This record gives sequence, C-alpha cells and structure tokens, in this order.
Amino acid sequence: MPSVRTWAVSTTSGEVVRGYLPWWAEDDPSRTGVRLDRLHHELAGILHQADRGGLLLPVAAGADPAQVSGVLVVTIDCIPFTEAGDPDLPVVNVQVVDDWWIKDLDPTGVTDLGRRLQALGDRLTGAVAPELAAARADWAARHRPHGPTG
Repeated sequence: MPSVRTWAVSTTSGEVVRGYLPWWAEDDPSRTGVRLDRLHHELAGILHQADRGGLLLPVAAGADPAQVSGVLVVTIDCIPFTEAGDPDLPVVNVQVVDDWWIKDLDPTGVTDLGRRLQALGDRLTGAVAPELAAARADWAARHRPHGPTG
C-alpha cells in the first residue's frame, strides 16, 4: 500500500485542519489562505473521488437527436465531513446518465450491480442480438415498401 498522504486547509488567522488523503483519491483538497469564517464551508466541500470509468454512448431524450454522453460512469467517493445520516465511508456512485444516479453502493451493492449488468450483457449478446438479426432478415425478405405501383 502506498505511503500515507494527508491534506491541510489553513486559514488566514493560522488555524490548520488536517486529514487523511486516501491513496485512491485523485485530487488533493488542500487550501491556504481560507478566511476563518469560510473554514466550515471549505471543509464541507471536500470530496475524495476516483473516476473508475464508464461508457461514452449516443443517447437521446425523446425525439431529440442523440448526443454522446457518459453512461454508467463509476466513481469511488468519500465525503469526510458529512451531514447527519450521510455515509462517511467510501462508496461507489454510478451516474446512469445525466443526473440519474445509483448511489452509495457498498462492496455488496457493487457486486450485485456488476452481476446484474453482466446478466444484461449476456442477454444482449446471447439472445437479443441473434433475435434482432433474425428479425432483420425476415423483414428484408418479406417487407414490401408501400409506394406507387406500376
């Protein structure tokens, strides 16, 4: 395991708050020159996060044209200074698309989601894709477009 890292927020009046910076966190939230009256706000905004990937896919809302967007984007997140009732342990959050999330997954929840997505992938490749290929072949063989007849 990598060496222990820490972060520090120091105020203009000399107070310093330090905390553990997880080895997996991508950004160091350290700050200097924070006004003492803003210290609570700075601490509340600390988020340890690690991007763990996702998919870029063309998605559309209703009849709008498709736009490439992040789908099933996975992050490990930890908020060290939480509101009452919020988890203060690292969790996985999955951005389904836009502002739709699967939130606060623990290791069991991540495993369950992974198994469900794997089952969906197996169903897509093993059943849906062959069924679609058969449906398209049938359509091409039997469909006659409506139009002028000669």
